[in-house]
Amino acid sequence: MANNVNGNINSLLRGIDKPQGNVASKIRGPSLKASDDKKVSSLDAKFGDSAKVEFSPEVEMYGKVVDLLQKKYDNADVFVAGPQDDLSQIGGDLEYSIILSEDELKLLSSEDPKDKKEKDKLLSQIDDAMNTITDFSKKISENTNEEDSVSNYGIRLSKDGKIDFFAEVNGKSYADTSMDALVKSLVSDKTAN
Repeated sequence: MANNVNGNINSLLRGIDKPQGNVASKIRGPSLKASDDKKVSSLDAKFGDSAKVEFSPEVEMYGKVVDLLQKKYDNADVFVAGPQDDLSQIGGDLEYSIILSEDELKLLSSEDPKDKKEKDKLLSQIDDAMNTITDFSKKISENTNEEDSVSNYGIRLSKDGKIDFFAEVNGKSYADTSMDALVKSLVSDKTAN
């Protein structure tokens, strides 16, 4: 699987039959709710300054984005990956994974009004991608059976919004710019065997 699409990992949405191993870099950002503030203040009362909990700006930023996307897509884990990360090793416990670049993470966590247009555009691309991955999942299911081993499938979204589809079925990798073309290749290989 390619680690780089047009020099930038924009978004990757993947269907996961089972978790893809133990990913040490999987970090879920904290949900900064009022109840969390109460927990911290109760620690302050008991232990003073020695028990203060502070989150790095990166963790807080990640937490905002995770909260935003998890509210919208309860069936997707959210990850951050760099251009050198092995995306095939990133997977979560939920049905899909949304993998963002650090720049996208910063954009989605921004509250600056000048970033609103780009942020809305990226959120729209993620919406479109989530709808597309749902359709792709149905097509993969319709064209495979219990004897087939579907270990990975998904879409990559380039910065300009173009979608590439990929799947790994029965140990063979498929990739195309069209969902139908990829499924046609898969079906063709199955009937040839």
